[in-house]
Amino acid sequence: MKKITALILALCMLLPTLMACNEGTADETTASLAETTVEETTAPAPSGLLLVTQGTTDYVIVRPEQCQNYITDAMTDLRKAIESKYGVSIKPQDDWVKGHPKGEAYISEAPEILIGETNRKESMEVLATLQPGEYKVCVSGNKLVLIGTTDYLTGLAVQEFVKFINESANATDLMVLNEYSVLKTQEDFNKLLMGITMYAMGDSYFGGSSLGKEATWVNMLGEKYGMHYVNYGIGGSTMSDYVTDKNPMVLRYSRMEKGDADIILLEGGRNDRSNKVPIGDLDSRDSKTFMGCINIMLDGMLKTYPNALIILITPWNHTGKVAETGLSNVDYANAMRSLAEHRNDKRIVCLYAADPNLVGVNMNDASFRAKYCIKDTDVSHLNLDGMKMVLPFMEQFIAAEYAKFKGQ
Repeated sequence: MKKITALILALCMLLPTLMACNEGTADETTASLAETTVEETTAPAPSGLLLVTQGTTDYVIVRPEQCQNYITDAMTDLRKAIESKYGVSIKPQDDWVKGHPKGEAYISEAPEILIGETNRKESMEVLATLQPGEYKVCVSGNKLVLIGTTDYLTGLAVQEFVKFINESANATDLMVLNEYSVLKTQEDFNKLLMGITMYAMGDSYFGGSSLGKEATWVNMLGEKYGMHYVNYGIGGSTMSDYVTDKNPMVLRYSRMEKGDADIILLEGGRNDRSNKVPIGDLDSRDSKTFMGCINIMLDGMLKTYPNALIILITPWNHTGKVAETGLSNVDYANAMRSLAEHRNDKRIVCLYAADPNLVGVNMNDASFRAKYCIKDTDVSHLNLDGMKMVLPFMEQFIAAEYAKFKGQ
């Protein structure tokens, strides 16, 4: 009994000490929790892709092995923009992978900027989310994806990112946050066409041949958007006055309406080819040559319509040559595109209609002519189904270029 009483007394004497120890431990635990809470609630550093840092990069630019000039040109513009601002040259390459089955998604762990419909998994996944007429710029894993539903729209996606680069305030690091995403829809472009003024100068492509102007894609476009539009298409019209009995556009463009036009369409070349008009030089103002007369008309239109975007439209793809000159529609189309590039004016663009993969018109193809031309032997004139077939692309191109021109 005495032993139990002594033990109880000893415990009572130790109790204050134990309580003091416990109080100290509680204070330390509280402080530790407070410190942990502060650390955990501190805002984390922004996460994303560091494409360029302090003059170096681990990234490469990847494009499809087979693609149109819109993508290769856009890739060049992107590389120039990065090199100009950050002093870094990013290596370009195509998406070919030895032994990888065509059409199957390829999983790459490398840091890449993906342009267009590459075989990379990320490109395929983003493309699957897009509707016709859309393009998107976004981050997917360690990839930056720039893609549209056509090569032309992919080119616009790249231009969107070039704009992002040029507007970035950071001149040493190029960071793209994970949440960065830009989606442009056809509606974003098309709404700008509502109620504008459009003039169209051309030959039977615009005149419609036996269909008449009312059935051309030009008039369909004007009606769809409630435009004030005038179609100056005349069958057989040349651009040049190398011959004077073919209603040369260079002599009649000055008689177009003088209103404050928003868009001017200038189309031709097929009749210049058949009338053996010399192509001429890029800087020529000789109305007897193809490029000389276009320069004359551009000079006049730029002055008469100071707020208008001028869209040059080439002839369709047809490789049949005139024996005396050895030139085809494609030669005149190439000359027109080269001239637009040479002018280097944001108010002048070229719709290269001689690319069948872009526009869908291939006058070399007998099955195409049988379905979409007025006659199966006609290598120039679309029927009503043909006009309806090309309208969506023409609409898309014109609307997107006009949006870009307006800074939208």
